[in-house]
Amino acid sequence: MKKFGKVLIATAIVGGIAAAVAYFYSQNKKASITIDEFDDDDDEEEDRNYVTLNNVKEGFQNAAEKASEAFTPLKDAVKDAADKVKEGVGKAKDAAVDAAEDAADNVEEFFDESDANS
Repeated sequence: MKKFGKVLIATAIVGGIAAAVAYFYSQNKKASITIDEFDDDDDEEEDRNYVTLNNVKEGFQNAAEKASEAFTPLKDAVKDAADKVKEGVGKAKDAAVDAAEDAADNVEEFFDESDANS
């Protein structure tokens, strides 16, 4: 068992040394790479096409107008649905108020009858 522990410790030490060597090697390799190796721009090609901001602004305005036009029917449908819900809630409220009044009247009649029987 002691032998296995020594082998395990030796393996961990050798693995740590190998990892350190690999790390330092990769760092030296990264340092040797220059920025010029990644420079894909050719100095001869200086022709660039830029989009004017006015065109972009007009494009956004046109898109906003089209979106507004597209959502108008949806907005109207939502407004109609909201109106129907308000009507339904109003009717339900009136029915609840009527039911509460009827219940109060029934309770009052019940207690009046029980007082009369006593």
